[in-house]
Amino acid sequence: MLLNYKQQGEGAPLIILHGLLGTMDNWGGQIKVLSQHFQVIAVDLRNHGHSPHSDDMSYALMADDIVELIDHLGFNKVNIIGHSMGGKTAMQLALNHPERIDQLIVVDISPIEYPPHHANVFEGLYSIDLATLTSRNEASKQLAQYVDDHGTRAFLLKNLYRTADNTFAWLMNLDALYNQY
Repeated sequence: MLLNYKQQGEGAPLIILHGLLGTMDNWGGQIKVLSQHFQVIAVDLRNHGHSPHSDDMSYALMADDIVELIDHLGFNKVNIIGHSMGGKTAMQLALNHPERIDQLIVVDISPIEYPPHHANVFEGLYSIDLATLTSRNEASKQLAQYVDDHGTRAFLLKNLYRTADNTFAWLMNLDALYNQY
């Protein structure tokens, strides 16, 4: 699956992978700084941002998506920074294709199995009635019943957008993320 990506800067290729429910835009400030030294490729992982959606989702599939992107861009080896789910994807890529990785930085995650801890987030996202929603502020109020922190709500609601017919929809494939979580 060819993922949505954005390139910036020159130098050795550095691919940045976001965490669960994030997008490539989460790394905006860091990309600006890193692109002074690297050719930064920020990626929307499958079922996130503007990348394709699929009911199939696993770390192995996401690692294969990154290999496809590396090939598409014509690189033999890349540097990778992965945060949280992106870090697990990067570790899977390093295990499956060590010859494609020059340097690997994993942020805020370890190669262990974590107990599920996003139930309230998913419950909150599903509680938002997209059909009747009139504003992002209203969505934040609905989500606040499940997610106390304003910053976390703002992060999650970056996935909310207005469609051509002026209704709201999710950028992410919420069903696939929840079902494969």
